[in-house]
Amino acid sequence: MTDLLLFNPWWEQKQSIELDPYISAFNQSSIQWLPEVLNEIDLNKDSVYTLRGPRQVGKTTLAKIMIRDLLKSGIPPQAVFYYSCDLISGAGELFDVIREYHEFSSPLGFKRRYMFLDEISLINDWQHAIKQVIDLGWGRGSTLLLTGSSATDIKRGAERLPGRRGTAIYPDKVLLPMCFSEFVEKCSDLSPAIDNFSLSRLMLLPGEVEKLRAQTHVFLPRLSTLLTNYLSAGGFPLAVEQFLNTGSVPPHVMETYLTVIRSDFEKIKKSRILLRQVLARIFAVSGTPVSWQGLAKSIDTPSYRTVREYSELLADSFLMAILYFLEKNRKTANPNKRKKFYFSDPLIQNLAAREAGLPRFPEPGKMVETIVAMHLIRKFEQRIFEGLDSVQNVFYWRSSKGKEIDFVIFHQHEMVPVEVKFQGIINRSDYTTMKRVFARGILVTKDLFFHDQGITGIPAPVFLLLL
Repeated sequence: MTDLLLFNPWWEQKQSIELDPYISAFNQSSIQWLPEVLNEIDLNKDSVYTLRGPRQVGKTTLAKIMIRDLLKSGIPPQAVFYYSCDLISGAGELFDVIREYHEFSSPLGFKRRYMFLDEISLINDWQHAIKQVIDLGWGRGSTLLLTGSSATDIKRGAERLPGRRGTAIYPDKVLLPMCFSEFVEKCSDLSPAIDNFSLSRLMLLPGEVEKLRAQTHVFLPRLSTLLTNYLSAGGFPLAVEQFLNTGSVPPHVMETYLTVIRSDFEKIKKSRILLRQVLARIFAVSGTPVSWQGLAKSIDTPSYRTVREYSELLADSFLMAILYFLEKNRKTANPNKRKKFYFSDPLIQNLAAREAGLPRFPEPGKMVETIVAMHLIRKFEQRIFEGLDSVQNVFYWRSSKGKEIDFVIFHQHEMVPVEVKFQGIINRSDYTTMKRVFARGILVTKDLFFHDQGITGIPAPVFLLLL
């Protein structure tokens, strides 16, 4: 019981939640980011929620904020249970922890209990313990939130709980770093009122493009500056706060994130040296179609399968996305053709540049293409909670002669091509392939709006806000 009190000091003194290190850091933060996913979790249902996302993105902080809000709303302190799974060795020990809380709380007759199990993906076969808890009836009148950074492990565990997830319709949630619009909200006083524009209408109707330009062009210089800042800082809360305070992300903060990534790989017996080489290699080929064998070049391993395993682990940890070639006529991905690799946040891309021995903030056009890729995935991917290694609604296209379109998305039963040309001068040759193959498309530019017979140019910061 003493062990449980260490993690739940509000059982003895309700106000102690305000002294929690995560709550204190949040209260002192200059950004105090409350992600939208906070509003997607209904704590009044008998449900087993999962919350996935990269390490250091704020999952624990979010859990502690939910606990604080429950206590403020008048929920009895002993009805709220938190436990960090970092030191739990197996499913049996996890079951014992939950059993101890159940035996303590059951006689108190709470109408509902709230259980937060943090970083549960660190426990092998954790789902066996949760299955027993549900089957024994301990989940009645209870809401469980399980957090973790491994999409694969959480997914497998959740799939092994058929009929035991409760009444929530979409119980699997993802917390990713701030998108560009959230960065703008937290790092400036800008609040451009942009209508909910349809991509299809923007491609078909010149008037829609002019309306979008009229609503945003006055903000464009400041939005462009904010985009430059976003390329440098990314969307992880600590990095954003440091950038706001000092104008850069200090080396020790970069090292913190890199150390977490390394330690997660070392926990599953993976080589730090190979991880560094894989990060550097992915940085080198980012946005360029490459085979698994091609990706393995210059990496010290006898098998490309090892490189593939490391890459998929990065994608399962929401650190990188893998895009597949689109078979246009069949409207499906071709997993046998070359893939494209994009880091999930500018901070991760800057870390990979550092591992490659290059300065941070590489060529802006390459960074913008990466950001556009991730914003498209965040907007249009329906099963993002399964990780970023099997994206199903965002692809790339390439002809047999090497003509390429950066992205093709499935949107409202249509294929929408998107090409990134982050440059000051745009020629028709920059979108000839989109026009010839799809007869329409979105060209993401540096600062130009235009419409040319189905091809619509939108400045990158405005396009990112639309998403």
